[in-house]
Amino acid sequence: MDKDGGLWYEYDPQHDKLIKQKHWWPQAEAMIGYLNAWEITGNEKYLQQSLDAWLFTQKYILDKENGEWFWGVDDAYNVMPNEDKAGFWKCPYHNARACMEVLKRIDASVNKQ
Repeated sequence: MDKDGGLWYEYDPQHDKLIKQKHWWPQAEAMIGYLNAWEITGNEKYLQQSLDAWLFTQKYILDKENGEWFWGVDDAYNVMPNEDKAGFWKCPYHNARACMEVLKRIDASVNKQ
């Protein structure tokens, strides 16, 4: 997890460095993974990491002008060009599932109170 809330997810062992891209799907999975960790442990750190992943996604991945999520950004926050806006895994799976999971869990938390 980077200090900006985005998740670096790929490492190049031959060159001993991170791949400096933050794709859409690790951000979606980070939101849910950290939410799972918080629900299991009650540790507020995980809830904050889930929120940070969502804030990163809102700021850099969500296409506010045309809808949907960008493929990702590089380490200077430039949108990755020439990548799919939607596809088999993108839109109907990772990001849509993440948003539905978060909404479902927020609804369940509100209804408990």
